[in-house]
Amino acid sequence: MKANPNILVVESDPSRSEILQEKVRGLGFKLCSTAPPDRSAEQLASLSPDLAIIGPSLETQTCLKNIHNLGLIDPVMPILTSCEEALLLNGSDHSPTGTIHHLSPDPDLDEISRAIHKAWKQRAARGPLDDSPVVIVGQSPQLMNIREKIRKVAHKDVTVLITGETGTGKELIARSIHYHSYRRKGALVKVNCGALPDDLLESEVFGFQRGAFTGAHKDKPGRLQLAAGGTLFIDEIGDLSLSLQVKLLQVFEEEAFSPLGGTEDEAMDIRVLAATNSDLQQKVLEGSFRKDLFYRLKVVHMDAPPLRTRKEDIPFLTDYFMNKYCFELRKGVMDIPDEIAELFLTYEWPGNVRELENVIRRALVLRSWDFAFKDLNLHVGVHDIETGSLPDVESQAQGPDWRDDKLSRLFRDNDFSLKKISKAYVSQAEREAILNALSETQWNRRQAARLLQVSYKTLLNRIKEFDLKP
Repeated sequence: MKANPNILVVESDPSRSEILQEKVRGLGFKLCSTAPPDRSAEQLASLSPDLAIIGPSLETQTCLKNIHNLGLIDPVMPILTSCEEALLLNGSDHSPTGTIHHLSPDPDLDEISRAIHKAWKQRAARGPLDDSPVVIVGQSPQLMNIREKIRKVAHKDVTVLITGETGTGKELIARSIHYHSYRRKGALVKVNCGALPDDLLESEVFGFQRGAFTGAHKDKPGRLQLAAGGTLFIDEIGDLSLSLQVKLLQVFEEEAFSPLGGTEDEAMDIRVLAATNSDLQQKVLEGSFRKDLFYRLKVVHMDAPPLRTRKEDIPFLTDYFMNKYCFELRKGVMDIPDEIAELFLTYEWPGNVRELENVIRRALVLRSWDFAFKDLNLHVGVHDIETGSLPDVESQAQGPDWRDDKLSRLFRDNDFSLKKISKAYVSQAEREAILNALSETQWNRRQAARLLQVSYKTLLNRIKEFDLKP
C-alpha cells in the first residue's frame, strides 16, 4: 500500500464529513481532505485524491455523478460507498472506475481500515491502466441490460455483434467488452469497413509481403496480425463487399490467414467483435450480406439503444460530459437553465449520445447555449432563456428560413420538381452548418471538419463548391 495515500471524503453533511475525516486520520492516514458533492471534476482533481469515500448523505443520483467525476480523474480510483445502486454497477463488473467497494452508512474504525486496505490492494493488483477510461453512463433498464450482457460475455471468447444507430455507443460497448476480458493486456485493433475501398481494406486487414503488388517495397502487418492476443473490432461490417465477406468468413472458420503475397497461413489468436448500424438480417434477405457470415458473427447480439428511448439517462450524460469537458478544456462549469434541461428531455436526439456530447462541448467552448441550439434547429435565443419563454416545438423543428420569393422562383422553373426543392433546401442547410462551424473555429478548417464529423477533404470541397470566404 502507498505509504501515505491521499484520501478524499465527499459528503453533503458537514458534521458527517468531519466525523469521517477524523476517523480516517485516527487510523494514521494523515492526508485526508473533504469536499461537498457539488464540486466539479477539475476541483476534485486539484485535491489529488488516491482513494475516495462517498458519504451516506448523498442521494443516489448525486452519488453516481460523483463516481463519474472521480472516474474522470483516475479511472481505477478505489471508491468506498454505501449507495446500493453504485454497488450494483460494481457487481455487474462495470462500474465507471471498476473499483467500487461497500462501506456501511456509519462505519467504525475497524470497518474503515479493512475497506481501505482491501480496496487499495485490489487497486495495486490491477496495475496501470493501458487504455482510456471505459465509461458507460446511465441507469436506464436498457443500459443495465447491456452491462449485464457485458459481464456475462467479457471473459468468454465468443464473437459479439453490436447493432444500433449512429452515435449510440457501439464502439464504447466493444471497448468495454475488451477491457473487461482476459485479453485486455493485448491490443484492441479497429478496422472500419466503410472508410476504405475494397483493395485498400483487404491490405489493411490481411497485411502484405514485399513484392505482393506494385509499390509493396516492404512487409506490412495487417490488422489481424496487430490484434494477435487481443481483440479485432470490425466497425460498419454491413458495408463489407461480398468478396471480402467470403475471405473474412474463411479466416473465422479456419482461424488462420495469409497476408497478400504470402504462401503460408498464419495461425490466428484473436477475439472478434463487430458493429453495424445496418439491418444485417434485411441485407441477408436482399442478398447483399452472406447468411453464413451473419450467423457466424451473431453468436451474441447486443443492441445499443437510441437515446430517445432512454431519456432518463440524459441528466447523467449531461452532467458527465459537462464535467469531462470542463476538466479537459479548463473551463468553469456552466449553469444549465431549467428550460434548456427540459428541452434536452423533449428533443429526440437523432444523433444520439454523440450529438448530446457535441452540443455540450460546443456550449462550453462558446460559453453560450444559444449557438448549441441553433445547431439543433431549436432556435433558443438568449432572450428566450432569460425570460423563461421558449418557442413552440413546431417552430423549433423548422430548418433554413426560406422566403416566399425563393420558393416562387423554384415553382416558375421549367424543370421544377420536388427533388430539386429538396436538393436546394439541403444545400442551403449544409452551407449554413459549414459557415457556423467555420465561424466557431475562427476558420480553422481542420477543427471545423472535426466538429462537422466529415473528412478534411470533404470540407474543402464544400467550401469551394459554396464559394465560402472568411
